[in-house]
Amino acid sequence: MIKNLDTAYKVQGIIGILVVVFYTTQGQALASGYGFFVGLVNIAMLQWTFARANKKAAEDPKAGMLILYTSAVIRFILLAVLFVLGLSYLDQSEAFPVIITFVLMQIGQLFNLKGKRRLTD
Repeated sequence: MIKNLDTAYKVQGIIGILVVVFYTTQGQALASGYGFFVGLVNIAMLQWTFARANKKAAEDPKAGMLILYTSAVIRFILLAVLFVLGLSYLDQSEAFPVIITFVLMQIGQLFNLKGKRRLTD
């Protein structure tokens, strides 16, 4: 499980770096870099949560699922706060690179889900 997350982490990191390089050529490196940062925070939280959930699920499967559900709520709120903070400090014209960088990095998560029925497989 953790190995798969490491692969997804690498794929998302590569996608993020490529998008940041592209936006750097457009003069929007800071905005794209912030989107990259938000994506990395999301990946790190997901990886940390899966490790905790797997460890807890060995003792109590319901507790492991509770950790995953709680993590989803926390990550949703954290990402909303990070986006609001970042976009409030950037120019309005720089919102697009932040969002595009983050979204493209999240698409990289599809490589982790290939061939799975559930997220926890």
